[in-house]
Amino acid sequence: MPSFQGFVRKMSHKGTTPVSYTWEYATYTEDKKQKEIRVAEHQSDVAMETFLGKKINLYTNDEIRCMHCGKKTKKSFNQGYCFTCFSSLAENDMCILRPETCHHHRGTCRDANWGNTNCFKKHVVYFANSSGLKVGITKENPISNRWVDQGARFGIPILEVDSRRDAGILEHFLSQFLPDKTSWQKMVSGDPNYIDLKKEADKFLNHLEKNEFVSPLETKQKLVWRRITLSEIQEIQYPILTYPSKVKSLKLTKDTPISDTLVGIKGQYLLFENGVINIRSLGGLYIEFST
Repeated sequence: MPSFQGFVRKMSHKGTTPVSYTWEYATYTEDKKQKEIRVAEHQSDVAMETFLGKKINLYTNDEIRCMHCGKKTKKSFNQGYCFTCFSSLAENDMCILRPETCHHHRGTCRDANWGNTNCFKKHVVYFANSSGLKVGITKENPISNRWVDQGARFGIPILEVDSRRDAGILEHFLSQFLPDKTSWQKMVSGDPNYIDLKKEADKFLNHLEKNEFVSPLETKQKLVWRRITLSEIQEIQYPILTYPSKVKSLKLTKDTPISDTLVGIKGQYLLFENGVINIRSLGGLYIEFST
């Protein structure tokens, strides 16, 4: 009987037709003399889709460890960080949620080296269909990694730029006309209605070409973007036996363990007969997984 115990991470995955998932978790050892916390990252040796149709048990003692520093924290911030790391790390700054507000060029980035490595590289603006048409950005390679995490059934890259900020400016502009977020309730309820993403991409790209953007605003430099002309719509298939009978978000606490039949996996959600749970939102929480 497979069993895993540790501080959970988001599920890793590979492939798209269908997606194959792996349970990820960490364990810690503390050297009190050296005041050092050592972390070991683990992954299950059994694919998660192996458990479809079986009863899954999830238990927690409510203990949380920050996914960055490893220290214990009573409350999780931004899906797995202690307050200190949440308020000091560049990857937790507001500009990660709203990339058009990037302030690196002002010299106020929390960690300029991190920004140079992660934000000033090629980013793609894409359209996806998870709960309906949405716009998003990513530096993921392959791009499908981002679509899988969001539970998208179809996706298409539409343009590329040289920085996260520039991608955010274009995404922000497009979000005036279409959503930039996924409705998780619709996503875990079933397949979305078909949308011709190529047709939508052509329509909005033609609209973009009629506008001029500057980046950053302080230097008045023209934002340069490149249309991705040879892109094809990519389909993503998830390991799902059936969708839940109830669209209900399950809460995992010490007092409310979960024991239910796994009927599917989509995005970072485990789909049970009687509800769903977002594993990514539980980052850093101690969980015992068993069948």
